[in-house]
Amino acid sequence: MRVIQEKVSPEFKKWVDYCEKNKRNQLGTYEKPESYKQNAGKGNYTVFADLYNKKTGINVQGQPWCDCFTDTVFIHLFGVEKAQKLLGGFSAYTPTSAGYFKNMKRYEQKEPREGDLIFFHNGTRIYHTGYVYRVHDGIVYTIEGNTSSKTVLENEGGCVAYKQYPLAWTDGKRRIDGYGRPDYTLVETYTEGFLRAADGKRWWYQYQDGSYASNGWAWLNEKTGGTSGWYLFDKAGYMLTGFQKAPDGRNFFLCTEGIHEGQCMVTNDQGELILAEYDTALKKYRI
Repeated sequence: MRVIQEKVSPEFKKWVDYCEKNKRNQLGTYEKPESYKQNAGKGNYTVFADLYNKKTGINVQGQPWCDCFTDTVFIHLFGVEKAQKLLGGFSAYTPTSAGYFKNMKRYEQKEPREGDLIFFHNGTRIYHTGYVYRVHDGIVYTIEGNTSSKTVLENEGGCVAYKQYPLAWTDGKRRIDGYGRPDYTLVETYTEGFLRAADGKRWWYQYQDGSYASNGWAWLNEKTGGTSGWYLFDKAGYMLTGFQKAPDGRNFFLCTEGIHEGQCMVTNDQGELILAEYDTALKKYRI
């Protein structure tokens, strides 16, 4: 499923090396996080718990956060309603999260796939989780929160890190318990158009094939008002507004509000609005 490779795995990967902080006031936000390793500590304070609390009402700030991390990424990508359907429910307690998948009959024991959530057992209960981004040659590759880059399983390492395990991994009483499999068909049916980002403020544009505009200009239709124009997107896929420098180094002004929000208003290199003829065949302004 393309949504896994194009949206879910990249979103998890971008958080690798993020470290928890000692204090709440050392945090940024999910959209604008603080430096990943600055003020790294052992207080279990993360941007994930902040967004998780805002979206679900569940406050786990200052607590172990491997489960909160995975849930929050899904919430950011798909919104609260769809994330809840994908995960079966919200809980920062790993036995409960695994139970959601079991209740949906979407819990696998032996055959992981990219996009699954992995759950570990310590001999007493399920106690740690992460995201599967690759399975190859008998090895399952994961991205886990509240761990470290050490080769051993660590559920209190304080950072987001890549890990890997043999499919039949055990260590004393510890073992891989199984894999929760979100039903990605719930988010594979795409309606082309502008979609509001998870922060409720910004916009991104999704095409019919599930891909989205990013890192440059795109000629698009705003279906609500029936207008068309050039829109500029950053590397993460968010539509830009206001004065912006395009990839070619030239300055442009993008409408900041209303039905034309994000549309290009042509400016010169000093940021002054200018008149320009639009070539509909080439879909570009003649400046």
